[in-house]
Amino acid sequence: MASTKTETLQQEFDRIGAAYEADFAGQSRATRDLKLMGELLSQLRTLIKEAEALPAGAAGSSLLAEAQARLATYENEQQAIKDAKAAGPEYPEFAQLAASANFVFARYFRHFAGKDRGSRDLGLLTEMVEELGAIRQRMSVILVVKPQAAFQRDADLVTRMTEMYKGELREIPKAIGAGTAEEQASKLAGLANAQFDLYRSHFVNHARTTRRPALLQRMIDNLKRTLKAMRELKIAGEMAANNKSNISIVEANIRSNEAELAEIRKARQAISLRDIQGQLGGAANEVFEEYRKKFDGKDRRTVDLSVLSLLCDKLGEIARQMADLNRTEPTEMNERNLGIVMEQLAAFEQEYRESHQVQFPAQNPA
Repeated sequence: MASTKTETLQQEFDRIGAAYEADFAGQSRATRDLKLMGELLSQLRTLIKEAEALPAGAAGSSLLAEAQARLATYENEQQAIKDAKAAGPEYPEFAQLAASANFVFARYFRHFAGKDRGSRDLGLLTEMVEELGAIRQRMSVILVVKPQAAFQRDADLVTRMTEMYKGELREIPKAIGAGTAEEQASKLAGLANAQFDLYRSHFVNHARTTRRPALLQRMIDNLKRTLKAMRELKIAGEMAANNKSNISIVEANIRSNEAELAEIRKARQAISLRDIQGQLGGAANEVFEEYRKKFDGKDRRTVDLSVLSLLCDKLGEIARQMADLNRTEPTEMNERNLGIVMEQLAAFEQEYRESHQVQFPAQNPA
């Protein structure tokens, strides 16, 4: 009987979660229905009371813990919706800025938090710091017009995270340059290989018109930085066995990437911005389809986090280009597509976070 009751409560829990995902996740808070959110909270509180009455057991305990965690999330979201509705017409623009900042924070979690500094992408973190700086500046403009407490809290968070990331920017080069010549050469080879993998994932078999030139330029800059460090090892006479051949490989890749960057720019200049917008929509659909095939309905305990992280990055690249084009040449189609992509990216990042929590609970304290 207890098992049947637990199964019934699990089904109700899943139904509430599906309703939340459909009506609230990734949506503009200023447009959300507070009455509906109140109903979901009431249903979840009732479920928690029933779960608390179950006999002690693994299934019931797990369900209760998940329901209590979700209750806290929903209560926070209810307050955020109230704040959004009180904020006035400036809220949608600020909300988009806050969402963009959250995507940067999510990228940091996936690529930097808890990772070996000696293996991290310095160019990526530099780009993230610059992105947060631009977001914070645009937030400041809105705060002058609308000095709202909720806005200020978000802006202060962006400031704090930016300072933390700047600290990491200072520590990563120290970690890369530490150790023996062999250890340094190994780290440098790893950094170069990471850029080669990035190129294969983001550029091979993709239309040049949908690729972000600044991403490839970032990769080239990373390789040049790595090449400089490799050459310095050689000049210092601290020659690691594989360093000489690695220098040649990196040099060849820089030349190849620079040639490709020129071709990408040429291809993008040959078509209209509206055509690029349409092609980005098609590229987003390809990422959605890949996600459905690889992750829909899959057990989070077995999810390949590296593949999911790559899909987050691919969709983030598309979102960034759509947002840039929307400021340059806004169209109804692109604005609609950007909204869809942002919603899906939020869902992808949430899925990554929850799958990571399942696989590495010690790294995700309650």
